[in-house]
Amino acid sequence: MRRALPVILLLLLCACAAEPEPPGQVQIVLERGEGFTAEEYVRAVPCGADAVFDLTLEPGYTVAGADRAEAVFSGSELTVPNARYSTVVSLRVEKGVSLFYHANGGTRLDGGDPEQPVEVPTAKTHLRLNTSIGTDLFRRDGYTLTGWNTMPDGSGTAVGLGSRVSWTEGLTLYAQWAPWTPADDFAWEREGSGVRVTGYTGKADTLVIPGELGGLPVYTVGQDACAGGGYTALILPPGLRRVETGAFANSAVRAVWLSDDIESVTDYAFTGCADLRTLHINAVGAPVYSGSYFASFADKFDRLCSLAGRRKIVLFSGSSTRFGYDSAALDEAFPDYEVVNMGVFAYTSATPQLLLILDRMGEGDILLHSPEFDAAQRQFCTRSDLEDNFFRMMEANYDMVSLLDLRECASAFTGLTGYLSARAGMEAKAYSLSPAGFDEDGNPVPEPSYNEYGDYCLYRPNAEDDQPVYGLPVDYTVRSFPKAQFLDPLNAMYRRFLDRGIRVYFTYAPRNRLALSEDSTPEARAALDAYLRENLCVPVISDIEASLWSGRYLSGTDNHLSTEGVAIRTGQIIGELNAQMEREGAPRAAARPAQ
Repeated sequence: MRRALPVILLLLLCACAAEPEPPGQVQIVLERGEGFTAEEYVRAVPCGADAVFDLTLEPGYTVAGADRAEAVFSGSELTVPNARYSTVVSLRVEKGVSLFYHANGGTRLDGGDPEQPVEVPTAKTHLRLNTSIGTDLFRRDGYTLTGWNTMPDGSGTAVGLGSRVSWTEGLTLYAQWAPWTPADDFAWEREGSGVRVTGYTGKADTLVIPGELGGLPVYTVGQDACAGGGYTALILPPGLRRVETGAFANSAVRAVWLSDDIESVTDYAFTGCADLRTLHINAVGAPVYSGSYFASFADKFDRLCSLAGRRKIVLFSGSSTRFGYDSAALDEAFPDYEVVNMGVFAYTSATPQLLLILDRMGEGDILLHSPEFDAAQRQFCTRSDLEDNFFRMMEANYDMVSLLDLRECASAFTGLTGYLSARAGMEAKAYSLSPAGFDEDGNPVPEPSYNEYGDYCLYRPNAEDDQPVYGLPVDYTVRSFPKAQFLDPLNAMYRRFLDRGIRVYFTYAPRNRLALSEDSTPEARAALDAYLRENLCVPVISDIEASLWSGRYLSGTDNHLSTEGVAIRTGQIIGELNAQMEREGAPRAAARPAQ
């Protein structure tokens, strides 16, 4: 039952109701509650001003909302905008769960018994929970912390520092330590206040670059310093700044562990490492893209993983997919299938994203692909680069990177350096922040901006007119999509899905019909459609003309649908999917499995 308003506030409210204009000053009272404290619980502000409360959340608690829809929580502030009348605001907070961490041979930084695990309250804002970065809990001289494991001996489920794990009651994660390779195996020289490794003569199967040599921190692994080695695993310490050209060239390395505080490491450091396939990234600090649309990929991936063994329709391309579907309507139309919207950002390579998706799909699933033509170099799988934008999408759960085979990807270390350079100096945030708490521009919102399927679901009005926003016309012509350059690599990716019994359908991404080149005439578009239908190894299920929209049904860009546009397009897709599945005899009538 809601608490009664203080008498003084009731009097103020009554006075306000009697006045033709609001009073000159109003009082906003924040109710006290479990899980948080406020610097002040009463704020007096001029009528129409924002009332801002500075809050401190207790560990493991998150803000679920307030009883005033316009109230917004961001960072450590609760804001009641445009306060017109005195009132009381109730904050809803939710308590998370606890993860337990065992030092497993290390010492606890809090001085506690190392044989007893540390309990860490964790906000349950994602399907899977981000783990501690570890260096704030434990240390072990002469060892590097490489991650967590659900078993002390490392035989259970491995989790990177800061990456995500499926939670169960009482889950304990054990620190995994790698002993430094003996100092006598290295040659080094002073480099300012630290050390530069210049040579390595050891024969270890696992090369662990020490965090210190001669009592000084290791800052650099120099050019050709560890080249030609027989080690198959390489572990770089947190605090390492640079890895120079050829540092590990022509070695037998298969897997690399490094931390996201490294400043410079490029693919040239691993020239000739033909067997290198796995990159493990450990977090040593708070994320900076947490809560942004980049971080939504990890949440979507969580949902995809949670549906293992269940039949799925997976929607994929860039932001036109993120903004382009009403997945709940698809879910209702195809009750045999769970729907996952994996669309995030078109201007990074689709190849590694599709490889991650591929390994979480199975026979009988459906991939609905709608590549944006304005980002065709990336969306048609012509490139396999792990670009800086790709790593922004991975930051919320770096373990996703370790699921890729680097032999199928390009520029992993160069792309990582670009990403780390771009985020240097940016505001540190928290893993507990969810993209659903923010709008497209990063502003906090009182209602979720993403639904459980992965759709961006905030209301988007129709545009006032049809005019393009960007003024960047796109070619819808055959000559712009040479078969060898575009269709062959796309078909190669599609065949990997088809080989696993996954149905793949091609559909066109939405586009403002006025945002096309002069050469994209109706005749040229018809020729392009015929060309794709003839040369793609999967069905083209949609009409190219139906994908060219009046600008009024787009919102803010030339390919993001408004809320009304989403409803119209989803209806079209349901009809197209239904017709195609009936032609193929795809099952869709069975009841949904019990939850």
